[in-house]
Amino acid sequence: MKKSLSVLFLLVLASAMFCNSGSFSIITDAAYKPYSKPVAVNTDDDVNRVAPLSGFYSGVEARVTGKYNYVIPTPFGTNPLVKGNNVNLSCALEISPVTLASQFGVSFTPIAFLNFSASAKLGTGWEFIGIQGHGNYISSETGFKPYSSLKNFYYEYKLSGLFQFDLAAIVPGDWNHVVTMATYDFIYKGVNGIEKQNPSTWQAGDFFQGWNYYSSIILGYQMPIVLQTVGLQLEMEGLFSDKNVGNVFADYDPTFMRIGINPVFIFKFNEKHSLTTQFSFSSRRGFTSEKPENMNTSYDLTSNGREWFFNRLAFSYSIKL
Repeated sequence: MKKSLSVLFLLVLASAMFCNSGSFSIITDAAYKPYSKPVAVNTDDDVNRVAPLSGFYSGVEARVTGKYNYVIPTPFGTNPLVKGNNVNLSCALEISPVTLASQFGVSFTPIAFLNFSASAKLGTGWEFIGIQGHGNYISSETGFKPYSSLKNFYYEYKLSGLFQFDLAAIVPGDWNHVVTMATYDFIYKGVNGIEKQNPSTWQAGDFFQGWNYYSSIILGYQMPIVLQTVGLQLEMEGLFSDKNVGNVFADYDPTFMRIGINPVFIFKFNEKHSLTTQFSFSSRRGFTSEKPENMNTSYDLTSNGREWFFNRLAFSYSIKL
């Protein structure tokens, strides 16, 4: 594990070397979550259901990311498909009220509609007004206990592939931008110094250590006005295998696939300022019984299907400097 952390440290150090020039941006993310009480169904069969809004407030999220990008042109010719080829090196510092993380990434665009990338992240967290930035699972009654900020670090490796297409590339016109974007990510999430079968929290979200997947498909329409893009996003994510989890959490269904259906609106005010707004309708595990009042987590409950709910209203404001 020390070797892995050393590699991450070297990546962060390399990012500082590469990022002495290029473009810089600041991205502010915020989200508001209403409360939807889970709907328990006492049956062994998998049951799909919808959880209506049952409370005004469930939580908020906030994060600020400073990011450098350094682009190295690598054109293969004058053909429109390859003349814009490039290698992009990036480094980022991400700060939230309960976490701090650094990230280094590299991406390659071999052809106009394809992009491949790899990145590494190293972070730490703490507890603030009851919100767990980075914690270790103790029990269903106790919930999570904060990790030591200088001992147990969250780390993440990501490999990604992206396909993108714009109809205007073959049918030119300001009003012909029907765009499609599809991504698939392989993500390893871990924490050093703990048993792999234990769930953890990162930025108030829980996860099991191991390889995860994330897929996103966006269909959108771009316009030459302030409301630059309207689109619909489909998200799918989950844990590839429960081999690190063991039988302790088998009834919880660790490999459950979360699905999100998200209307997206992008406002581009000028070349430097843009705002993305997203309404997220998502799915989560359904359970055979309600969570008792003395339980802080749902890991001891039995999963039996998929429950749909309104997850959040999210905003992302980007400033390019």
